[in-house]
Amino acid sequence: MRGTARVLLEGPDFKLNRPQRILVERPARIRFEVIGLFDQLAAIFATDGRHFGFYDVSNGRISRGRVTPTLLWDLAKMDLEVHEVVGLLLGSPRPTSGLARAAVWLEPAGGLVLAFAWPDADTAADCTAPPRRALLESTCFVTLESLENGGEIFGFDVDGRLVELRGLDSGGVTRFRASFEDYRLLDGDPAGVAFPNRVTVQSPAAESLARFVWKRVMLADGLPDRFFMIPERGVASQGG
Repeated sequence: MRGTARVLLEGPDFKLNRPQRILVERPARIRFEVIGLFDQLAAIFATDGRHFGFYDVSNGRISRGRVTPTLLWDLAKMDLEVHEVVGLLLGSPRPTSGLARAAVWLEPAGGLVLAFAWPDADTAADCTAPPRRALLESTCFVTLESLENGGEIFGFDVDGRLVELRGLDSGGVTRFRASFEDYRLLDGDPAGVAFPNRVTVQSPAAESLARFVWKRVMLADGLPDRFFMIPERGVASQGG
């Protein structure tokens, strides 16, 4: 997917609220182009899932390194890994591989909730929940109490649209909460796909928030590799 969005990043000691050009592709490829006050390019972050590059136009410096689980925490206080952000921005996150189905229930207003949890040591060897399988196809089941080990809870509205995802750490503590709102049909899509135009991610432990309000979204069958790397010399806007 490629598109443009206004992105708000906010925490106790930082704030960014700028339009950005964004490209994402599963499983873990992202490109953010931050637009400055006068519609000029201010910064680029790009990763292919293994390595990342960050270009700061103000000083011309390029930082590079290997992707780590804490990369987005270090950059923007988002307690998420790159592949998790990709799923959220696409509006279609999948359960993490290895999670087992813990419960399914209906909300009083008619929405559906699916809960996935980490199995304990006694059942882990028998549990597999490949991320490419449908949410309801997991053949491994644990009890709702297993959410104490950590897990993920997916909430859907009466129309079957994802409206919330909560990631839980051990002890059932919320690591992040993502909400999906303002669903609209994508322009020019013959399939009539409804896409969440506002995605908000809260990280309670860091008291931080990231909000993406999409202005334009285009789906694609694939994106060139060059979008997800920063060249050694010369950097140009490639998001389009």
